Amino acid sequence: MNAFLDLAERQIPAPVKARRRAVETRSARAQEKALAERDAMFRHWQHERREQLDALLNGPHGDAARALVTFLQGMELTDDTALLERVRAGNWQQADADTRFEILSLINAGIVRARERAGLEPFDDGVFDAPPNAFLVLRETLR
Repeated sequence: MNAFLDLAERQIPAPVKARRRAVETRSARAQEKALAERDAMFRHWQHERREQLDALLNGPHGDAARALVTFLQGMELTDDTALLERVRAGNWQQADADTRFEILSLINAGIVRARERAGLEPFDDGVFDAPPNAFLVLRETLR
């Protein structure tokens, strides 16, 4: 240890040390509170997403949605044309906006999982001159 730092620490009066500890304690409690709040909001978001998915799977488009979810769980990156065909055949264009949004969210999550399994970055925003990828095509289809 540094002898000068030890001497400096011994020179600090006890009330000053107590105030410093109090500041550190308040800061630590504020950080813990912020983390607990974040965790609670995340759990709430997960619960809401699960309710939305359950509503979709039990709604009028439930059979097609279950088939799409099953396809997305095993989808590989080379299955982009099969995904496009499946979505077009599912007649999702006639569904309400919330259902289309939910389907697009499921497709996005499936593509991200497939990219991560392949060791790629989760998202790939292609260059401006590149042809649109499957997600961009589906996003336009489901508008």
